[in-house]
Amino acid sequence: MRFKILACIAVLATIMGYAGTVYAVPVYTGAYTDMYLKQNTFPTGLNEQKVFLDATSSSTTVIGHVGSQTGTPLINFTSSDPLTAANGFATIKAADGTIFHDITITAPGYYFGDLIFSLNLAPNANMDLSISATDKSLGIDTFSNWTSQSAWVNGENDILVLSHTGNLMQSVTITSSSGIVGYGVDQLKQTQISDLTAIPEPTALLLLGFGLLCFAAVSTMKIKRA
Repeated sequence: MRFKILACIAVLATIMGYAGTVYAVPVYTGAYTDMYLKQNTFPTGLNEQKVFLDATSSSTTVIGHVGSQTGTPLINFTSSDPLTAANGFATIKAADGTIFHDITITAPGYYFGDLIFSLNLAPNANMDLSISATDKSLGIDTFSNWTSQSAWVNGENDILVLSHTGNLMQSVTITSSSGIVGYGVDQLKQTQISDLTAIPEPTALLLLGFGLLCFAAVSTMKIKRA
């Protein structure tokens, strides 16, 4: 009996380690005033790694490599508009040479802690640009550690998307002026990422079912013996 109880406890402890790995919700969809802008306003000690892009001529997905041109994990930059990219720690642009309206950055199989990138707007779309993050947990993260800065400028903006400690992100989505002709993102470049953490396999649900059955069996045995 003692062995069965210990086995059940071990299973549930494993499940707790998997908590929040299957589902995710948007954690913030604030306006530009909630982002860190310009390098000299960033907090210290973020420990980012550079993301090196694969050269891309026209695709809705650009692949990047963490740490080196052949490094892993891989980073995906996905848009509803065809993209082009230069090789290296470089720039993503619209394939048609104009603008793109959205891009989502993910590290498949991994969570991450923060993301830094340079974003050029064309022209200044400071009232029509939003950045949202999707967290690994089921809770809503208000990102109270973000700070207010001045409005976007026409041209380059260095941006930091920063998660709370222990509440890592699964993705960051940038959306700009999708309904306004001639407004959008001119380029995204020099992406950096930190705190990559592997997402456990979605076997947690199976373990949960086993754990509940295990405890039910132990409880039934206790009732019968009583």
